[in-house]
Amino acid sequence: MTLPSSELTPDNCVFLMIDHQVGLMQFLSSIDPMLLKNNILGHAKTAKAMDIPVIMGTSWPDGPNGPTMPELKAIFPDVDVIDRPFVNFWNDDASRKAVEATARQKLVISGLATEVCAAFPAISALRDGYEVYVVIDASADFNPLITQVTVTRLAAAGVIVTTWVAVLAELAANTQVNGQHIGKLLSEHMGQYQAAMNNFLGTAVHADEVRRAVGLTGQPPIPMAAE
Repeated sequence: MTLPSSELTPDNCVFLMIDHQVGLMQFLSSIDPMLLKNNILGHAKTAKAMDIPVIMGTSWPDGPNGPTMPELKAIFPDVDVIDRPFVNFWNDDASRKAVEATARQKLVISGLATEVCAAFPAISALRDGYEVYVVIDASADFNPLITQVTVTRLAAAGVIVTTWVAVLAELAANTQVNGQHIGKLLSEHMGQYQAAMNNFLGTAVHADEVRRAVGLTGQPPIPMAAE
């Protein structure tokens, strides 16, 4: 079991969002595609809300993998996507130097597919002394067995295997300070929480106060897939 040296904070980590490409989204079926999309976007918006640096990369974008998800580009319009020839993100000089330029030692990695695009750079970065988290539900594989094998491999190597909600909660730390981010992102991208929030906003005596704090006024719910 890997013990983190410290908690994640907005000041000590960088998000690596690797190969979230439209072609890969079509055939990596280990997780429902709408659920995967919401997990990826919730994870990405966590970085946006907390002002955390994000590095995005693609592999073979002119081939069947396709370009980066347009929703991600809309969230990070000023982030240049690094197109690389190497399978392993960490073996690409431009990609690795982008990480080094942040001077941050905690890497929060997600990627399609988990077994390659997330696992390969995660293990390589461990060898170089970084502390590495892999966000398993913002990643996907050809089938659930591959994800299970990859999680075992990553954990054995010393990677901290986690989920996007756990990352959000750890980064938020204090609900009095950052509760609006938790409420907004979970309401937008986690169906069960959205249902609870809708019930609360429809019945609580101070619903309007919470609605304004969370920033949900006038925002339609995002459709969710059943788990």
